[in-house]
Amino acid sequence: MNHTLIVDRRFNGPRLSGNGGYVGGMLARHFDPDSAVEVTFRAPIPLERPLTLHRANGNLDLRDGDTLICEARPGSVDHLSPPPPPTDWTDVMQRERDGGCFEDSEFHHCIVCGRGRAVGDGLRVLGTHGPEAGRSLSCYLPHAAHANGDGRVKREFVWGTLDCPGAWAAQDPNDWRPALTGRMTARVIDPPRVGERCAVVGWKIGAEGRKLYSGCALYTESGRLCALGHCTWILLKD
Repeated sequence: MNHTLIVDRRFNGPRLSGNGGYVGGMLARHFDPDSAVEVTFRAPIPLERPLTLHRANGNLDLRDGDTLICEARPGSVDHLSPPPPPTDWTDVMQRERDGGCFEDSEFHHCIVCGRGRAVGDGLRVLGTHGPEAGRSLSCYLPHAAHANGDGRVKREFVWGTLDCPGAWAAQDPNDWRPALTGRMTARVIDPPRVGERCAVVGWKIGAEGRKLYSGCALYTESGRLCALGHCTWILLKD
């Protein structure tokens, strides 16, 4: 049976299309919320339009009419070896001041990393490169607006936290061409609770031409691993 999904404009990544992490999490929620799911993005995600969820051959497709937007299938994150959780939480929380996407960025209003989004509106996963090459570190404070009735962050928003920090880890600090999510595989292990201080640790896995590969791990201040993801990024041409 087909279902309809509408991506609200507040769940954007780039200004005029949906955020890959959030939309990937929505597909994963419909496909298999308790396991790792791989989502491949084929076209920009339209906002405020009825899109069709369609099951076929064991996969789940999201379509805009005849256009395939993205597709979900079983995935795995077992191959990932994330860095350990941070221990210096003064350093983590400093990212709230220094990190995220500022006004000169296409992603200033991104649901995940945009500094233009207010507390309780955007996720405000604010991060920067570092503290060493091929890494990123982001702060995240879960808000009740993004939680279930049990006080835990909804899975689609957990997926969102694993999106942008991967690009910051994978990109060359001297090459800031926009990078869009091409494929994302994630597993939500134990969603964080509202008010738990969290960190997203990103690390570069490799590069192949305009394709960049990264991993991300979401930790609470106590060191609990909440979610783990792997992303393929596509650098836009000059």
